Amino acid sequence: MEPRALDSRRLRTHGLVVVLLALAVCGQARAASLRHIQTDVLDNEGLTCCVIHLSAEATHACRDYLAEKNYLILDIYGIYPAAAERFITPAKGPVRQILVINRAASETQVLTLVFYLTDTHRYRIFAVRDPFRIVVDVFHGASANAAQELTTGATLPDSASRQAPGVPTRAAVGAAPRSPLPAPSSGKKVIILDPGHGGNDPGAVSSIKVGGKKVLEKDVTLAVAQEVKRLIDASPNMEALLTRDRDVYVSLGDRQNFCQRHSPPICANLFVSVHCNFSRARSARGLELYYLNPTGATRGSRRYLEEYENRNGQNQSPLNHPIFASLARESFQAWLTEGRVVCERFKAAAFQMPYYRGNGNRENTVQSAFFKVLFQADMPAVLVEVGFLTNATECQRLADAHFQRQMATALYNGIASYFRARDEQFVPNYLAMPAVP
Repeated sequence: MEPRALDSRRLRTHGLVVVLLALAVCGQARAASLRHIQTDVLDNEGLTCCVIHLSAEATHACRDYLAEKNYLILDIYGIYPAAAERFITPAKGPVRQILVINRAASETQVLTLVFYLTDTHRYRIFAVRDPFRIVVDVFHGASANAAQELTTGATLPDSASRQAPGVPTRAAVGAAPRSPLPAPSSGKKVIILDPGHGGNDPGAVSSIKVGGKKVLEKDVTLAVAQEVKRLIDASPNMEALLTRDRDVYVSLGDRQNFCQRHSPPICANLFVSVHCNFSRARSARGLELYYLNPTGATRGSRRYLEEYENRNGQNQSPLNHPIFASLARESFQAWLTEGRVVCERFKAAAFQMPYYRGNGNRENTVQSAFFKVLFQADMPAVLVEVGFLTNATECQRLADAHFQRQMATALYNGIASYFRARDEQFVPNYLAMPAVP
């Protein structure tokens, strides 16, 4: 008897199932999932131990902000599915809380744990196999000087080894190594200048022509930011970085990545985003300075401005950003205060210009709003609207190189004034306001 021929539809179905199963197996092999997080306060060993149990090996990295902000961040890459976001609060010890959140980076999903400590404490982070887990030990004795030690071959505390013994693959005490970045000159304050818009995103466009063409926000912001950078770089104790130095499009995601690469304590101390304003009311004019307000603006004009400036966010939610999670806690009010202080210093410096003194805007000069770009930086961050392109008189001034130099000088003096207020060792080199012919 001859064997019965296979039905072609059944053959295709079986083949599809095999392919899907193979893809599923490969996907599981490449990704790891979070099983659970175990935290124990071990008084007899003098440490708090946090063990992150994973289904497979995963790459991880640590960012140390203990000296500046009393927290450290552990990133674990390629974790699927997303873990439940929550706070873990040990009953006692130097670890006040552990924030567990998810975020996206470089086409992979990252599980991020933010460890908020009571003070600078010695710690170690290492991985253990069979089964795989990552261990974070925070020692109860405060020791700022021990952060540079590096050891290998550390053993697991009892709490980590009770359920599954393993062999440590790496152990570090103190600060984990960071990605190499260009370090600023010794003692210099570093400012990130962010010229708004660029490339195929012109920003606001004037309603009149100056010199035979419309004035574009992207051109004014770049000119002002470049002049501010020139003044800063010429000072002995400051230097500046630009998120763009020419007419190119820079997305909010790219600006975020730029800030993350230069976040403190590695590099930058202040983030300033430069923009031009616009309004349906053609009479609107003057300077507006914004600091972060996660609840959003309350007045209609500011809500409209938020929508406009956030339009190229590509549906990225800053609420999932680890820095927002940090802001949302007890340090949140301090961040708002810092942003407002920077704005007040800018206002005082800008009002040295006769034009701004005599031409106030229709709302308060210093305001707060929900601008996504201000979420990008783990540092004080402000947004400066140097004037209204929709006001015919002000538009002509914003397009004038002499006025741009005045505005840049005011921003420079405001930056120097802020650092002087926050660092008694900082010696400002204030500049005279250039005259407008």
